[in-house]
Amino acid sequence: MNKIVLINEELCIGCGACAELCPKKILYIDEKSGKCKVTDQSKCDRLRGCEKVCAVDAIKII
Repeated sequence: MNKIVLINEELCIGCGACAELCPKKILYIDEKSGKCKVTDQSKCDRLRGCEKVCAVDAIKII
């Protein structure tokens, strides 16, 4: 599967803003790591809202 949503886990602070904003609900905060994860890359709408709301620029849509 090709990656569409790239998450830099070193930068991610686990605030959850991206997961709240995601209209497709494919982003979530992993309980174990406390970092953002993607459930299904193929469902990304590529509107880049998660990129824009990320305070630390940890998400990139390609």
